[in-house]
Amino acid sequence: MKYLEDFAPGQVFRFSSDPMSKEAIIAFAEEWDPQQLHTDEDYAATVHGSLIASGFQTMLEVFKPIMTEFMVGIANIGGIGFDNLRWHRPVRPDEPLDIELTINSVTPSKSKPDRGILHYTLSAKNPKGEVVFSTDTPVMIQRKQNDTD
Repeated sequence: MKYLEDFAPGQVFRFSSDPMSKEAIIAFAEEWDPQQLHTDEDYAATVHGSLIASGFQTMLEVFKPIMTEFMVGIANIGGIGFDNLRWHRPVRPDEPLDIELTINSVTPSKSKPDRGILHYTLSAKNPKGEVVFSTDTPVMIQRKQNDTD
């Protein structure tokens, strides 16, 4: 298990996502974000050059390896929210994403010594190296227990 003290500003962790198929983009959109740019290829082509994924689907795809690979081994108490959430560019069918998590700060709590805030920036790039998504995310993490506590 990793605790707050196991992280330091500047650490970088890298992940990748599986590409979203045209069918997966349309199916997600039909249920969660039924706008034409996500469900109608002809319309999307006139506006964006091709069908594009919902920003919400993109966010979930970016967070999937964070939740399933990174956070499972961390003494996570809970997320606090998202700062500066941005969709910089559309994500198109069959584009895998390169995901980078950078630790910005590690701050022990002054009022609750058993925990602190791990603040990281998460970004994703398409195969051209263009940033498609970014957010700053503070998460509450347990601190290591000390025999002198």
